[in-house]
Amino acid sequence: MPSKNAIQKDHYLKQELYELIHKDNSLFDALQDSSLDGLWYWDLENPENAWMSDKGWTALGYNPEEMGNSLVATQEMINPSDLKIATQNLEKHLKNPDHPYDQIVRYRHKDGHMVYMRCRGKAIRDKDGRPTRLIGSHVDITEGVELGMQKDINADLLQLNKELESKNKELQQFTYITSHDLQEPLNSILSFSRLLETNRDRLNEIGEKSLDVIVYSANRMKDFITALLFYSRIGKEKERKRVEMSKVLLNLKIDLHEMIQKDKAQINYIGKVTELDVFENDFHQLILNLTTNAFKYVADDVTPFLVIDAKEDDEKITFSFADNGIGIEEQHFDRIFEVFQRLHAEDKYHGTGIGLAHCKRVVELHGGDIWLTSTPGKGTTFYFTIKK
Repeated sequence: MPSKNAIQKDHYLKQELYELIHKDNSLFDALQDSSLDGLWYWDLENPENAWMSDKGWTALGYNPEEMGNSLVATQEMINPSDLKIATQNLEKHLKNPDHPYDQIVRYRHKDGHMVYMRCRGKAIRDKDGRPTRLIGSHVDITEGVELGMQKDINADLLQLNKELESKNKELQQFTYITSHDLQEPLNSILSFSRLLETNRDRLNEIGEKSLDVIVYSANRMKDFITALLFYSRIGKEKERKRVEMSKVLLNLKIDLHEMIQKDKAQINYIGKVTELDVFENDFHQLILNLTTNAFKYVADDVTPFLVIDAKEDDEKITFSFADNGIGIEEQHFDRIFEVFQRLHAEDKYHGTGIGLAHCKRVVELHGGDIWLTSTPGKGTTFYFTIKK
């Protein structure tokens, strides 16, 4: 608690300051300019008369000489909901001196951005207690408010990211367990089917057709489960690795050797990118899926041909996979990236409907986008970006 001497000294200095200000108006100007972002004084008996310091106008981007003493002008700059609150507080303060006139008000700066002002005031009353004047100040707290808002936004984003990561892990775990657990009964079905195959000569025509349906359906289900397992493993790699495009393309041709030989398919890489940083296994599956689709969806009398290009700038690498296939109608461009979406009958083009959904997730894992252009009957070009 301050000592009696300290209180007296404070009172003495305060009185001295008042006297100095009374004698020298420039001292008052210096004080308010250095400590406030605006000082205002309002004649409540003649409400059209008001004064605001130059700094109050410049803080809002206006030339004081052009604005004059228009209180209406400042009210038009205030956010409507804030003006309502300030008006209510003023009415309460004028009725009751103990009710503070103190609130944060949003002003629209001349250039359009929002300025947060702490607006405080005190009524000056006559001998009967009737308010005759109102003196107040503005303090620009925009920086602090925006910093607080940014912290709140960051905290919300952090929480959302945690929740998203948790949901993704749950989804991956569910997909993996479901796929893994489905394999056991499916393998039993296939084993018994093979056993029946060895005794096919004992089956009648209906039995043989039924067995063929069982084997076909079981193998198709196995393809679905395998695709789901690959889908659930996306993002398992912890870090990107630097890989050589020559090695990537070699592995691609090795994996598709049988298809390339059977269909006499060709791959031509014309890109200038020789190395890149990627999640190696996921990236390999990405280009494997795109290349497989390019070779699969072609007319019967067409030799599959794929041109792969890669261009880079400071921020990303953009790949393109241009084929000479059957093409895709524009109305299906978004749909094909969804899980289990197929555009063609199974008896015409075999597939699971997961491949392009897999591609999209891998591209997003690399911070990129995937899209396509296509002309039905002539071919499709898939594009995707890899963020550096």
